[in-house]
Amino acid sequence: MGMNEAELSLVVQALQSLVGRPLHDVRQPARDRLVLTLAPSHHVLLVPRGPVARLHSLRHRPKNPKRPFSFQGACRAHLSGRLTAVQKSPGDRIVELVFGDVSLHLRLTGRGGGLWLRRGQDVIAAYDGPAPSDLPQVPVSSGHPTRARFEREGQESWDDAAARHFGRIESSQRTEERRTQVRRRLKRVMNKSDRLCRALDEDLARAEKAPQLRRAADALAANLHRVPRGQDQVSLEDLEDPSIVHEIRLDPSKPPSAEMERMYSRARRLDKVGERVLEQLDAAEARSRTLLEALNRVELADRDELELLARLVPADGRTRRNQGQAPPWYVWHGPAGEQVLAGKNAQSNRRLTFQVARGDDFWFHIRGVPGAHVLVPMTKGRTPDLQLLLTTAQIVLAQAKVPAGSSADVQYTRARNVKSIRGDKSGRVMVHDEKVLHVTRDPAALVGWVRD
Repeated sequence: MGMNEAELSLVVQALQSLVGRPLHDVRQPARDRLVLTLAPSHHVLLVPRGPVARLHSLRHRPKNPKRPFSFQGACRAHLSGRLTAVQKSPGDRIVELVFGDVSLHLRLTGRGGGLWLRRGQDVIAAYDGPAPSDLPQVPVSSGHPTRARFEREGQESWDDAAARHFGRIESSQRTEERRTQVRRRLKRVMNKSDRLCRALDEDLARAEKAPQLRRAADALAANLHRVPRGQDQVSLEDLEDPSIVHEIRLDPSKPPSAEMERMYSRARRLDKVGERVLEQLDAAEARSRTLLEALNRVELADRDELELLARLVPADGRTRRNQGQAPPWYVWHGPAGEQVLAGKNAQSNRRLTFQVARGDDFWFHIRGVPGAHVLVPMTKGRTPDLQLLLTTAQIVLAQAKVPAGSSADVQYTRARNVKSIRGDKSGRVMVHDEKVLHVTRDPAALVGWVRD
């Protein structure tokens, strides 16, 4: 509950000492609050609505937002001179701060509360939207007696006591809001980490089939002279254990040796995958444990510790502009927290390259053919390391559906070097200062990466 009638009476009485001081500045640091600075440096806060609606002094003047609110402009245009009166309506939570013929009309009356700039009885502006022709009707007061919920400490005034009391309440509310944000972000990242662990487990299960695949290839190699071309399937005994029979599918249009080479090649890739998966799985499981420990600490963490926990899961507004909605591009997540964005279609490519990308980000594309625009977010002055460059090139080939073992050129440059072609509706772009990687598609290179 905001400031009650008894508390407001005490504060208004304390603010009488400001009458006669000239107005120095008006700031609106947020939609729901206004700060008046009276010379030489006394700041008065007005919060018309919400659970901490109130009126009292501040020790420090808050910063203005980058885009100021229109009500601040109206106040600066019409309010000037000295504070001539601070008047409270008897028995109600309504205060008038008068500057000559212009005043600020403050109501701390719950849903019917608000803040209006008036000249006489004419409304000039409202803090939360267009100025109404008349002020809304004052809600009927409950009539219940109230008393102040705080006491003065030492020599402080009732104004200072109110600032201390409501400042503490608002700080506690902000801490709870921050706690909720950090908890939500931790859970979201934990879900991603769990999905990554499941994907790695599946990769590991596939990699464990390499020895079996190699034994089948050995059986085929030993019996190539007995398998005629044009056959679509063959059953062969295992060379080590005759009780095991390998059922091998063949391409009738190719010699059996082509299938043998394919099986050996796949076994080698699975071996390579297995080596990388174990490393990535250990890292992913360790991160999941760290996130779980952090989540268990959130409930009792103070504000400083919450900020430390929040650093484990930095927010990236470019991948979630609207909460609850998937972005119009793919997001690839790496095992160490890396992110790579990839367009889904021509419209997605344009948005990613010309609306989302910043100048220092790195832009990738398969060269010479249509494909996804791929973006690696980078802070100023940084460049991707070699491993991230090669992995992103593999993502470009994966998005372009390049078959495993096939090669293609991947171009990359800073996003600032990519320009649109005026009038071209096909999505083509002009690229300057590019570098090119000649890459062979290798699915094992993306072990540990998950695409949303």
